[in-house]
Amino acid sequence: MWALLILCSSVAALSVPQPRAQYAIRTDRILDPRTGAYSSASVLLVGSGKVVDVLPGASYRPDLADSTIDLRGLTVLPGLIDAHVHLGIGGQPAANALTDLRAGFTTVVDLGARTQRILRVRDSIDAGLLPGPRVLAAGLWIGIQGGVCEFNGLGVVGGAEAFRARVRENVDAGADIIKLCLSGWPNEAFSAPQKYEVSDEVITAVVEEARRANRKVVAHDISLGGVQAALRAGVHGLAHAAYVDSATALQLRTRNIFLIPTLASLAGADTSPPSRTLIGAVALAHRVGISIVFGTDGGVLPHGRNAEEFSALARAGLAPLDAIRAATINAARAFGLADSVGTLARGMSADLIAVPADPLIDVTVLKTPRFVMGRGRVVVP
Repeated sequence: MWALLILCSSVAALSVPQPRAQYAIRTDRILDPRTGAYSSASVLLVGSGKVVDVLPGASYRPDLADSTIDLRGLTVLPGLIDAHVHLGIGGQPAANALTDLRAGFTTVVDLGARTQRILRVRDSIDAGLLPGPRVLAAGLWIGIQGGVCEFNGLGVVGGAEAFRARVRENVDAGADIIKLCLSGWPNEAFSAPQKYEVSDEVITAVVEEARRANRKVVAHDISLGGVQAALRAGVHGLAHAAYVDSATALQLRTRNIFLIPTLASLAGADTSPPSRTLIGAVALAHRVGISIVFGTDGGVLPHGRNAEEFSALARAGLAPLDAIRAATINAARAFGLADSVGTLARGMSADLIAVPADPLIDVTVLKTPRFVMGRGRVVVP
């Protein structure tokens, strides 16, 4: 009797129709950045902002979802991540965020602002009140008065305790990460390699305070001496390319410190010794195995032109797949997002783009996405 009841219950459960997805996305091929391989024809089922399932293309049926999106003929890959933008530079923050999203960057990391406004923009996007990418934000820049991140009175006056207070101010405002400014720009860092602006005591205090609040510290840190100071203090990542030598590069790799080169904005097409040497330092970092994370200094490099950084990374010796990994799995891992972004698989956020050709052959096709979806919402077209 009990066996019959169990059997009947199981049959009844199987007969209950499964909820339909919002979208069934038909594809010819999807790039997996982890392996560098393309899938065969697949169907991505998307619902509630996530990838509900990935099915073989032959399994497609119109009744799987409320709507069908046909991306056959295009190359599909995970939404891109720009790990160094300033939404408050180069326009209004909400407009800049949407511009970055429409360029295919479904996640951005804001590494410093003059006010806490970016945190409120982030919250409005998360609440669905504004269209935009997923935003992680650092709040106010942290640097010395009169230094590289001064910005009209924003610099911190005082020693370690004053810097601890600025970290706490950002954390209390809701900052996801901490941005610390340590050195000047490339010309100064090239000509004075041991120079940096902040004392070792202050750097250590910032890192300790951030760790107490479970926040990572990313440093504007281009000079060799500044990078070595960051290593001693335990900084988690470098916000720009830096003039590292072989020994320092190996230490960065050993301690899992990531590097966000921002070469398109720092060097561009410049062929001066500081720029050539900086590009060479990024090439060295890549060769020794430092995790390269994609970032543009967006706002300095105009928003929407983020993908120009892919060509800059190519000049530093990164193959297209390595550059794509920098903007997907490497960036996701660096900022604690690997469980939701950077790949397309069941349970991951429905962040994806489609481009008209093979980015493993020509990475510049990432400048012109034909389709963008962020957290399950169609953005382009």
